[in-house]
Amino acid sequence: MTDEPPAARTVSDRTIREMTRHLEPDWRIETIERSSHGTDLVAVLDVGTPDGIRQVVLKAATADWADPETVRAEARLLSLVGRETTVPVPRVLGTCDEHEEYPAPFTLTSYVDGENYEGRAADLPVEIRERVFREAGRNLAALHDLGSLSHVGGIGVRDDGLAVLDTEDSPASDDFHDWLLASYEDTLDDLLEGGYFPHLADDPRRFADLVPDLRRYLRETVPTLPEPDPPTYCHKDYRYGNLLLDPETGETRAVLDWGLVVAAPPAFNLASTESLLALDSDGPARTDRLRRTLRSAYAATRDDWTFGEDTCERLRVYHLACRLDAMACLPLWYPDEDEREERAAAHRAFVCEYR
Repeated sequence: MTDEPPAARTVSDRTIREMTRHLEPDWRIETIERSSHGTDLVAVLDVGTPDGIRQVVLKAATADWADPETVRAEARLLSLVGRETTVPVPRVLGTCDEHEEYPAPFTLTSYVDGENYEGRAADLPVEIRERVFREAGRNLAALHDLGSLSHVGGIGVRDDGLAVLDTEDSPASDDFHDWLLASYEDTLDDLLEGGYFPHLADDPRRFADLVPDLRRYLRETVPTLPEPDPPTYCHKDYRYGNLLLDPETGETRAVLDWGLVVAAPPAFNLASTESLLALDSDGPARTDRLRRTLRSAYAATRDDWTFGEDTCERLRVYHLACRLDAMACLPLWYPDEDEREERAAAHRAFVCEYR
């Protein structure tokens, strides 16, 4: 995106200073630099502390895109992942779940120095892209090794702890494939009316002609898939825009934005990450090589995991589901008209392989 999200622009510098003081009364803000990425307020702050000047990040929920229980989970997930895994994440310095005056929840985290390649991944050398895929495999393996969860569904906060939610907007399920099919029935309905962000859609019916065949394919295919593994924590939005990389080596210094974590089988998380990190311009051969890089690193980190025929069969269908998400996010991710048309053509070609 090329401009700051409108909702985030409504948060004044004065409010940012007050929110920071609410969490750290002894800190003094020297400078505020707002991020142009994402749909929430994200600001890098230079702050004076009793120990000297340091950089921190303030993130506040301003987009009204999810239930409060879901949004409050992000800080707790960052703390859990930072404490229990090797996945590189910012350190949580303070958080506020609710506030009468300020947009909440809001969280202060440590600043991580790194480059965000949102929209620029195609410019990365192939060896750096391969490193991103390799480290993604390791990071996902570490995340999934946190253990199995009780149900499938969205992750939120209940009784001040992380839990699989079971609400009208985020129902839990005992059967992942039932949950998956229901979720993407809704996504297909959204594609008939402009996707997840219809107010941004220049052509709300862009993919409407594809919906009947895709709906039939999913209804026929998903219930026949091999039984999935138990659900684990899954970072559904593991993409270049949520990574901070060392620009010289490609090392992943931080995995950001834990607001879309769900309880789902590991293969679904692998499919979503492969889908988000691969580029349509890669072509089949390079895409296959990058996927094998990720999967090899994942399997090497998880001793009890193999990519057998059943897993690969599920992955293929999960890739289609993840592509539907990208189609529904098209106007948000690609505000430039020419790029949006190019991506729409690539989406159409991809899904037509399944009909």
